[in-house]
Amino acid sequence: MSEIAGKLAPRPVWAGRTLALIGIVIVAFNLRTLPGSLSPLFSLIQQEFSVPTLAIGIIGAIPPACFAVASLVTPRIGRRIGIEWGLIVSLTFSLVGQLIRVLSHDWVGLAVGTSVALFGIGMGNVLLPPTIKKYFPDRISLVTAIYVSAMTLSAALPPFVAVPLGNAVGWRWELVTWAVVTCIAFLPWLAQLRKERHETGGADHLGKHNRVRLNLWRSPTAVAIALTLAVSSLNGYIVNAWLPTAMVGIAGASPATAGLYLALFAIVGFPMALIVPALARRVPRTDIFVYVSAAFHVSGYLGLLFVPHIVTWLWIVLVGLGGLIFPLTLTLMNLRTKSTSASLQVSGFSQMGAYTAALFGPLVVGVLHEVTGQWTAFLILMIAISLCVIPAAIILGRGRFIEDEVGSNV
Repeated sequence: MSEIAGKLAPRPVWAGRTLALIGIVIVAFNLRTLPGSLSPLFSLIQQEFSVPTLAIGIIGAIPPACFAVASLVTPRIGRRIGIEWGLIVSLTFSLVGQLIRVLSHDWVGLAVGTSVALFGIGMGNVLLPPTIKKYFPDRISLVTAIYVSAMTLSAALPPFVAVPLGNAVGWRWELVTWAVVTCIAFLPWLAQLRKERHETGGADHLGKHNRVRLNLWRSPTAVAIALTLAVSSLNGYIVNAWLPTAMVGIAGASPATAGLYLALFAIVGFPMALIVPALARRVPRTDIFVYVSAAFHVSGYLGLLFVPHIVTWLWIVLVGLGGLIFPLTLTLMNLRTKSTSASLQVSGFSQMGAYTAALFGPLVVGVLHEVTGQWTAFLILMIAISLCVIPAAIILGRGRFIEDEVGSNV
């Protein structure tokens, strides 16, 4: 699909870039540990100091807000100091924020620490796609699959171990565990910087020609990628926030069963992370994936709307399969650009829109349920959101490079 990528002869993924691959995987693992490592611990934290329900809601709203702000500023930082130093700055914010959380003695400290840490995580979200573009232009699909899989695993692991580990060593030491993971993530990038400084004499990592700023609003493809990622984020954040509660009312599930439905929704995303990037490189028309995603989402929500008590698990699986557009959009950021700088800018542009939308999605669902007292409006809204990818699919089917659309010579 990508003419430029097609001209590159694939070479062994470890060849001359072992540090970069290890660095990408560890940073990717670090991207999703923070939110899931705190929320299960609130019952333990409450034993030490008060965390009101409103405070929990505020802390829960921090991730998309911080990700949106980070998406706005990170492309400028990356162009100025380079991808590698950008990742170091990202990890520094993440580590400092985690230490603030560990040392907190009230919920305000938890909120401040979470905000600082998640700003760093948001920077990492933006920087990883262009990092893959720079170091693995011949292996974009493979390395994207590896890093999205690491993200998926890191999202699932903290909630699983948080309470047992917190009971064993205390909630502060449980949080220290994930700070150690962040410390480890520094090592390959510091080594990579030392290696490149020795090889290039400190040359500009992006290069002057890569500093060109693109007006991405002029690129239909960039807007389509942003819209597709926004639909993915809305589905993900809304489902994670409301599915357990909604399933009690929609399907009469017990709270325990409703929690299992959410776990099922999350698990389904793991094989998609492995499969979709590889297929996106090989299938000539990536719009097919977007249409299939919309079909999965809509079918799942329609099932919950009309026959929620029959094969309920199947409707949840279909909704989860609709999430295949998340690894797809991360892959397209590289397949539809010609340079690292363009990939960096598209990453920031699309994620800013996606996380801004995700910030308001769960709130809108809460208002709808409060007004109607039912979950029908919630499901109709989710169907409408899922269908919003259709215009994006039409544009992505054209297979154009973003630089060509904006008239850049990058």
